[in-house]
Amino acid sequence: MTAEKLLYYIGEIDDSFIMQADISSSNGRTEKRFRLRWIPVIAAAAVCLALVIPFVLNRSPRQENIISDNSAAAAGPQQPQMSGAKPADENEDEGGSQSSAEDADYGAAFGFEGYLAYDISQLSNANPWKSDNDLATLPVFRNTVERDSAGQPLNLLSSEEMLQTARQTADLFGLVVIAEYTTPTAEEIERILEKLQGEDEQTIKMNTIADKAVAECVGAYITVNNDGSIVMTLTPETTDLINEIEKLNAFDDFAVMFDFGYELTEYEMYSIGLPLPDGYEFSYLNTSYEQAMKVTEYLFSQYCAFAGITEPGYNLFADYTFSGDICRLHTAVFENSGSLTERILNYNFNNIYFLATDKGGLAGIRFIRTDLSQKTGDYPIITVEKARELLSDNRYDTTVPEGFPGQEYIANAELIYKTGALEKEFKPYYRFLVEMPGMERENGLKTFGAFYVPAVDE
Repeated sequence: MTAEKLLYYIGEIDDSFIMQADISSSNGRTEKRFRLRWIPVIAAAAVCLALVIPFVLNRSPRQENIISDNSAAAAGPQQPQMSGAKPADENEDEGGSQSSAEDADYGAAFGFEGYLAYDISQLSNANPWKSDNDLATLPVFRNTVERDSAGQPLNLLSSEEMLQTARQTADLFGLVVIAEYTTPTAEEIERILEKLQGEDEQTIKMNTIADKAVAECVGAYITVNNDGSIVMTLTPETTDLINEIEKLNAFDDFAVMFDFGYELTEYEMYSIGLPLPDGYEFSYLNTSYEQAMKVTEYLFSQYCAFAGITEPGYNLFADYTFSGDICRLHTAVFENSGSLTERILNYNFNNIYFLATDKGGLAGIRFIRTDLSQKTGDYPIITVEKARELLSDNRYDTTVPEGFPGQEYIANAELIYKTGALEKEFKPYYRFLVEMPGMERENGLKTFGAFYVPAVDE
């Protein structure tokens, strides 16, 4: 999977699925397979991290997947470049990656949203909502990203607008542009048009729209996606620009990635990422909560003053791989001050994500600030007890292939917002993690499937 595509999936992922804690059969993902890890996939977040949809149980030790429909962001070259950084080739082998944003590496390799753990207490997160909260209402928002009948965003940036934004961003950081292009290019679009003669307007539109523009610079490159999100990839030559990250604060969705080369083993290629000081390591596999907290606090204090967060909330989520290794999926910071409603909204919609490389370095930083300007109102919410009744009455949404097994298997309940790019409205749901008795593994790992019940009173 290219870094760029990983970033894309990250944005397509519904924040609500990122367990806070929101892929192959339930019996088994292979423990060893050749795959590109953080090619800068490092990346992970591309912009593309809106965040998601149905998943596959059994996290692959890759990123916490977080990205939005057309927000693909390039994360770095596959091979070293002599004069400037170049995005990975979109046509390269996918290495067994999922075919849609909804199948992003979130957790399991099951093909549905599920999490592996020996006990539900291991699937903890920083959700400000607690079962004893006395909330009577919560706001609902209209998704400001309008889409056509095929789910494609409307009012996307044109090729020239993306190129212009890339140039302006390069100027902002004093970078010299040595090449620029869109994908597909104007010439490729012309060839596609010739092949699609006679097709309907929707098909032509979907196949000829430019999804991003890239400005290759000396020591860096800048990708602007047609939804307005941006990714800037830095090399050792331009590392110091990370200290100027606040210059990107005008964007509501941006990422800074690091291309510091790769390490190839028998089965995998690892991105090295930005080296961290002694005493700090950042990887997805077998990183304890204490280790993750230490590095997250350091990275936040070092690079994120621009966010203006006064009381940071640290949202660290992990589950387990099929073989029993801890796989840390989600490492984020949000503003945890203000009223309970404000904290819940920040937790779900406004986050800084830190991305690992599995080699101990920093893959990148992604910032997401969701547009909540179109509030439709504050609505009464049902109690969690009422939601449990609706769940028992089979009035729920889920990607789990088996039915709800019964009240006695409810392991956890929390109130979250579904924040995926395809949601027409952002509204609250109760998410129940339910132990699936027929999916327990021989090593004692249990599968907890996610079931959703709308929290807004009908």
